Amino acid sequence: MGARRKTIYSKNWLQERKQILHKIKDQVRLYLGDESSDLTLYAQAYKQDLDRSWEPSHWQEVFVALQQVQVVYGGDFHPFAQAQRAHLRMIRKLVHERPLTLALECVFAVDQLLVDQFVASQISEASFLEKVGWNSKWGFPWAHYKPLFDFARKHQVPILALNIAVDERSSSTLLKRDAEAAERLVHYMHQDSERLFYVVYGDLHIANSHLPERVRERFGGPRPVESASLYLNSENIYFQLAEAEEESKVEVVKFTDREFCLLSSPPWVKWQSYLMYLEENFDVELEFDDDDEFDEDDWDEWDFQVDHTDNVSGLVKMIAIALDIEVDSNAVEVYSLGDPQALVVTEKVLSPSDKKLAYELIQSDRSFYIPNAGFFYLSKATVNHAATLAGQYVHGVLCGRNSLDWDFPKDFIKFIWIEAMAFMLSKFVNPKRKAQTMADLKKQLEAFDKADRGREPLLLALDQKMIELLSVYANRERQKVFEPRERSSYVLAAKFIGEILGDRYFVLYEKQILGIDSIRQLLDQSLNDKDFESFYFKQLKALDEWELKGP
Repeated sequence: MGARRKTIYSKNWLQERKQILHKIKDQVRLYLGDESSDLTLYAQAYKQDLDRSWEPSHWQEVFVALQQVQVVYGGDFHPFAQAQRAHLRMIRKLVHERPLTLALECVFAVDQLLVDQFVASQISEASFLEKVGWNSKWGFPWAHYKPLFDFARKHQVPILALNIAVDERSSSTLLKRDAEAAERLVHYMHQDSERLFYVVYGDLHIANSHLPERVRERFGGPRPVESASLYLNSENIYFQLAEAEEESKVEVVKFTDREFCLLSSPPWVKWQSYLMYLEENFDVELEFDDDDEFDEDDWDEWDFQVDHTDNVSGLVKMIAIALDIEVDSNAVEVYSLGDPQALVVTEKVLSPSDKKLAYELIQSDRSFYIPNAGFFYLSKATVNHAATLAGQYVHGVLCGRNSLDWDFPKDFIKFIWIEAMAFMLSKFVNPKRKAQTMADLKKQLEAFDKADRGREPLLLALDQKMIELLSVYANRERQKVFEPRERSSYVLAAKFIGEILGDRYFVLYEKQILGIDSIRQLLDQSLNDKDFESFYFKQLKALDEWELKGP
């Protein structure tokens, strides 16, 4: 399968992405309304910080800079989980170098005692969330911030609550919150000058003239406070890198020796995440107070507001543009757990055994696609989950897939390929998306008790990888050693292996070892071909050869 070398990001491709980004932002504004003039003025300082000359940098340069300061200002985009994970990556490295305190906007100063008790494991997670009023006072998904708290609890890293309650969001209240956060931060900084304070705060607040300036004003002393700033995912910088075909190679840029921008995601992924968050939460909060009864009769009134179908359809179009093909996205119909029709549809279109598997996948928070019914189940309102479903649909259209392919173990290799193609296509939406490695799977396996059924997908995945390695490198077959008890283990194992495989293909595409024509040929391969298993193992061997050959 020969590669056609070509520019990955053509001007048309980039222009389409910019248009998509503008459309998503317009939809967000429909929910939030137009920004007031004083908020625009407040945001201008942040935009000016990012509108400076920069140069590519690297992670080691960032970590060296952070060793020389007392406070780090890390920008946060609250509804976007990759923003919080970017900071988790940093503190994992820093915690072994020096004493560390996390200073967070997502918890309020009046709840500091509860925060201390939770970090010390003196109260449960459920009790903590209830007592601090997480949903009512902060509102953004706990799942996004939980890894930061889990890290703090594991390593006994203190968490400093920085936020205060205000009546409205305006320039004056934002400035007030900056001042109060600076007051608390400086108080604790003076108590321990050797400790690093890592602040995770809304991106607009970390503009040099906002929170950092308030801290400098209050710090005093013979020497100024030493600080570093980590901005996140500048749109202009991303598109400049993309135009130079460097966006997949550069993960961090620097403005000065202590000011960096981390590039963990394309801009449209960040804003699509925000839109999906608003669609999941915004209108429900407007229409139903905490004391209201929410019964089945309310679904007809509310359901039209949470339209995951539009989101997945939009991602289908984005993938189709990248592949330079036309795909009808009108057949897409997406359901979620909040939709009572989801289970009704599965009752109608699935056999009893497949229905049981579908319920198991729903209970384990897994998305899936039923091609013969045009049914999509979206377990999580995230861009990566939605993009994977969109990828399964596009692949299904191109290869003529019209069956569920849940006849395990017979369909196991077929389903690995389905997951691989879906993950590869999802990376046309989010090129920064990461796949787990085999080392990750082994670590997860070690964390399970031997009697835990959760080990089954991991054991099956590792067994399959051994079969593949022997086929590729020793040119011999090996029978499966492990047979799982649960059918769902095949689906989850296929996902593990497929994501690794799909990620390898996308890397080859980015390196221009595989051209878009070659990608389309992979997608066109019929799953009903009687020699499909032979095709699969030939592809594994070819993949190794392409990777060894290099560009």
